[in-house]
Parts: sequence; C-alpha cells; structure tokens
Amino acid sequence: MSDTPRNPIDVVSETDARGDITFASIRFGPHYRVEVRNDGANVSFELVATHHGFKADASEVNGELERIIQEVRHAHPDTTVD
Repeated sequence: MSDTPRNPIDVVSETDARGDITFASIRFGPHYRVEVRNDGANVSFELVATHHGFKADASEVNGELERIIQEVRHAHPDTTVD
C-alpha cells in the first residue's frame, strides 16, 4: 500500500429538463473547487480554496471574469497560459 496521499478529482454536474448542463463542479487537490453555474440569464464562475475564494460573472466577453484573469496574469506573468 502506498503512503502517497490520494487527491482524486470529483466532477458533478446538473442538467435542466432539456438535458443542458446548468451546473458543473470540479473538486481537486487537497481542498480546491471550481464551479460554473448557468441560471439562464447569467453564467457565474467560482474558484475556492477551502472556504475562501471568489465568484465572478462569466456571462460576457471582456466581462468581470476576464478582467480578473488579466489581473492575475499581470501579477503572476510566470504562470500565464496562452
């Protein structure tokens, strides 16, 4: 038996009556979570470590989530992905 801790990736999704995905959650690593929710009018994105994180509107190009991504890229240029 290995002493290496397991860090599984858990994926959960919910669908509406038409079968369209309206919610997706990915839990990974020791305590991280990404959630995306589409309530029909807006799409929200949430990134959390344990109980701390942020939520942003992801409904439009150049919107709130994109501005946050640009801020993170600027603050941490060695981590950028293109």
